[in-house]
Amino acid sequence: MQINWCLKGIPQSASFDDATAAAVLTSTGIPSRWMIAHAGMPNFQANIDAQSVLTASALDDHVNNYRKVQHDTPYISLSSGCIEYAGSSIPPMRYKALRTALNFATDGGRKSGYIFRCWVVTGLKPAAELLGLAEEVRDLNLFANFFAYHRQGEVTAKLVVPRRQIERVMKFDRHLNAEAAAWSGGGSSFYNPNFISPSRVSNVIEEIA
Repeated sequence: MQINWCLKGIPQSASFDDATAAAVLTSTGIPSRWMIAHAGMPNFQANIDAQSVLTASALDDHVNNYRKVQHDTPYISLSSGCIEYAGSSIPPMRYKALRTALNFATDGGRKSGYIFRCWVVTGLKPAAELLGLAEEVRDLNLFANFFAYHRQGEVTAKLVVPRRQIERVMKFDRHLNAEAAAWSGGGSSFYNPNFISPSRVSNVIEEIA
């Protein structure tokens, strides 16, 4: 197993504002679309059903056919960045996690949004059905069929990214500049008071910067 630092971009909207962003760190974590769609389900049944929807085909749809499953996917796209081979005589291309996350957070530069920095545990083999392990789909040695979105440097979490694994949230405007927010203390960043560092676990892999 290893630890991957990741970034998650979420645009500001009528249903996701400064208060909602702060609540991700103090309450909700980052839930998948499946968790949001089934928020009213009793906990015991949700635990059973949630694990049943984790499959290799569902992961494939999440990455390669997201529009089809966007309202009910149990997976969560995060970015860790990647390095891409560009030829034997050309230096490898670096695709930074922050660039990808900002694109999603600002909806391509059209609105303000939020960047969450978090960590997840990944395995060294594909394990789409196993709760608690994220999938490092950016690794084409493991997920050759996901090559079309390789430059997004995706690591895919399952069901929810726990709040204690989210270090902070940062707010940016559509011009990609840090933007002051309404949460306690003001400023463009809000740190999780209950964050648990992955330094308590070995094999930490930093995001590509």
